[in-house]
Amino acid sequence: MFSSFENRAVISWDIVTKSDLHIGGHGSSGPADVDLPVLRNSEDFPIIPGSSIKGVLRTELERLLRGCSIEVCTIPDVCYSSRWLKEHPEKRDKAVDPCLVCQIFGSGGNSSPARIRDATAKEKFTVIRDGVAIDRKSRKAKPGSKYDLEAVPKGTVFSGYVMLENCSLYGQDYARLGGLLSLVEFFNACAGTMGHGVSRGYGEVEVRIKEISVISANDYLNGNYSGTTYGFGTPQYDAFVSQALAAWRTCVAGKKE
Repeated sequence: MFSSFENRAVISWDIVTKSDLHIGGHGSSGPADVDLPVLRNSEDFPIIPGSSIKGVLRTELERLLRGCSIEVCTIPDVCYSSRWLKEHPEKRDKAVDPCLVCQIFGSGGNSSPARIRDATAKEKFTVIRDGVAIDRKSRKAKPGSKYDLEAVPKGTVFSGYVMLENCSLYGQDYARLGGLLSLVEFFNACAGTMGHGVSRGYGEVEVRIKEISVISANDYLNGNYSGTTYGFGTPQYDAFVSQALAAWRTCVAGKKE
């Protein structure tokens, strides 16, 4: 998949919280008196780890393609992992051809074409919310079960980007890119969520693409190291994205045949 360099797309995006968001972890450095602080970087800005973004998007694409009656793998038994090969021994001596999900997000023995970086909040401001554990039998608060939870408030903007290597797929130009872009559109349309406590109102977000930059091997030879940039909302952006989406739909249709 990466034996040669064809092109690379860099998608710059903002992730905007539409409700309070909590993503915690061992790297948190929030207030000492908070039971559940948010995850922050070394400069104390809240972050959404690239791994969290990738996990949410990958799971969504798996469910989508299964709904289209297309066979895809499931984590942890991703394509060409040892456990997957035990269930598909006929694939051992054939050319590597991962499912459409792994063609974007990677699989066992195959690096991920999509490399999603951490998204960093533009502000350090957070809020503290109280919580309490409920006993399911008595439907009352458990004794000593009150806790404090730090959250990033609604309206916070996180900035980040994703790099996508070799965007063509099955002979369709920019089909991988189209798959990722269509997934982001679907995620937004269905009130996508990430993080902790989504069943209690946390974690609704919207991914807003700002621009897409594409650099090819020919750009490198010509000394055009910044490639071509398509700014969101421009006619060039719309035409380029339409091409990529059409290419992805062709790949999906081919898998259904």
